Amino acid sequence: MTPDGFPIIGMSREIKNNMLAVGMCGQGFMLGPGIGKLLAETVVDGSKDHQFIFDQLTPYRNFDEEEMLK
Repeated sequence: MTPDGFPIIGMSREIKNNMLAVGMCGQGFMLGPGIGKLLAETVVDGSKDHQFIFDQLTPYRNFDEEEMLK
């Protein structure tokens, strides 16, 4: 679980061609199928349609905020 309560989704800067989709806790059951589809479209098709989502859930975002769904 991340400090802000949102998953980490995006490309790793440290490892080339490594996409992360982690930190979902119980939300993974709800979000997993949709995130899997977005990741598949991005990786397989090279789609940039979902970049706005990845920008918000980047592993490099500011984690100073508290979880919103407490």
